[in-house]
Amino acid sequence: MHPTRNRLISVATRLFQQRGYHAIGLAEILALSETPKGSLYHHFPGGKPELAEACVARIAESSLAAIDRLSGSGLDMIGFLRRLSEVTAAWLQRTDWLDGSLLAVIGQEQGGANGPLSEAVRIAYQRIEMRLARWLMAEGIAVARARDMAATIIAAQEGALVLARSRHDAAPVTLVTDMLCSMVERG
Repeated sequence: MHPTRNRLISVATRLFQQRGYHAIGLAEILALSETPKGSLYHHFPGGKPELAEACVARIAESSLAAIDRLSGSGLDMIGFLRRLSEVTAAWLQRTDWLDGSLLAVIGQEQGGANGPLSEAVRIAYQRIEMRLARWLMAEGIAVARARDMAATIIAAQEGALVLARSRHDAAPVTLVTDMLCSMVERG
């Protein structure tokens, strides 16, 4: 990936995670990424919406790669959930509770809108949910139950992240992880 494109996506992702899509202007993204306006439109002719779609795609690919890496390492779903909890808590503390879930922030802001950015978020969540469901099925969970559990894992994790950020306390992440592990153990 071109370094300028990569820098724009990285900066925009962090800003969107912290304050949302609508609160961030192109001028701030350009200033923090030290990128001229012409370079932004060279890499993202559609401007800010196209840049945001690239951010969503990067987060989705990163999440899918982590799921694949951990499921292929011999870790079971409970081990994955515990690891996710540790990583999430450390990330929140490292960012001083400023960063949040890009998919949740943009998804919430887009609401029921129909457009490319809303569709990108929907597809990202769908892909992650399907990957988690496939892992659960590989652990012997029935198809319909695995899909329900995967959706529950995503919803609970995203909600825990919001609570943890608002409280400046990782306890909701740990609590949700404990509850999700109990759900997975019961099958």
